[in-house]
Amino acid sequence: MPAPRPRFEGDFASAAMLRVLRQGLLDLGLPPPPPGPPVQGAVVSLDGKRAVLAHALQVGGLACLPLLGQGLHRFTHEPTHSALAAARDAQDLLQRWGRLERYIHSRHRVRLLSLSATGVDLAHVALQPHPAPLPAEDLVVLGVLLALLQACGYQDLSCTVGVAAAYPQPDAQALEQACARGHSAQWHIRWTRLLPQAEKAAPAARATSPHTAQDLVRDEPWPGWIKQAYGLVATRLPAPLDLDALAHALGQSRRSLQRGLKEAGLGFRPLQAEARYRTAGWHLMQGDAALAEIGFLCGYADQSHFTREFRLRSGLTPADFRREFGVG
Repeated sequence: MPAPRPRFEGDFASAAMLRVLRQGLLDLGLPPPPPGPPVQGAVVSLDGKRAVLAHALQVGGLACLPLLGQGLHRFTHEPTHSALAAARDAQDLLQRWGRLERYIHSRHRVRLLSLSATGVDLAHVALQPHPAPLPAEDLVVLGVLLALLQACGYQDLSCTVGVAAAYPQPDAQALEQACARGHSAQWHIRWTRLLPQAEKAAPAARATSPHTAQDLVRDEPWPGWIKQAYGLVATRLPAPLDLDALAHALGQSRRSLQRGLKEAGLGFRPLQAEARYRTAGWHLMQGDAALAEIGFLCGYADQSHFTREFRLRSGLTPADFRREFGVG
């Protein structure tokens, strides 16, 4: 049975999720979609979302979609990922996920049906009057939640969609039948155990307590010299480091630096914005400094600039982010 043709009636992902899906394709050995226009902020245009999802269906079919969320493990220091992965257990994770859905006004929501010591049953639904999520939308969100459960310490995860195996070994034919019957939003996730807090402490500490600025981009698939450039920009905050000074510190010409950043899908200003955002996210989660102080330390022009830019990239204001995800 051929995979259902995708229909695109609404949003299904943020910019962060699209980065995860691209990485997930690479990890599966599948070709990623051609690079689109540079993304600014937390929201991607509908055309950009359509292109990535349609490409994934074309090169991997429905069966690849629940696996794409594994790309999330490459972004452990992205602030929103850190905030979700810091959950104590599945119930805490789903509560955090629900808060994020509400803050970004998502038209689709994950509903908890049942929770036990060995598993959880979930449904992916739409708020009225919006149409139900598409099967492909269901499967990519499921894949991200599975990766987050792994990040929280759940071991030996397995999942069925309806009665079709979706993870870790998707049954392509059964998934297609489940989607055709309208069962793609019914998720049954099981695990063998949750790692004790003591066993989770070491990786959690590495993820949330960076020794250097470059630790916050350790998992990015960037060339080493770009991670070095990021570190130089981040460690100079709040003082701005201009393009010429960065090029000199890296032993490059201004033009070579600009060309290299462009080839990596970046630019000098986006690199500065990334450094401000990630550093701010770490301070908001880990410390108790005042918001105005964090904005200053991270190089934002003023409090309104901090609030506007952080919300653009994460979907939450700094105050909301700290209230929901701060460790204190």
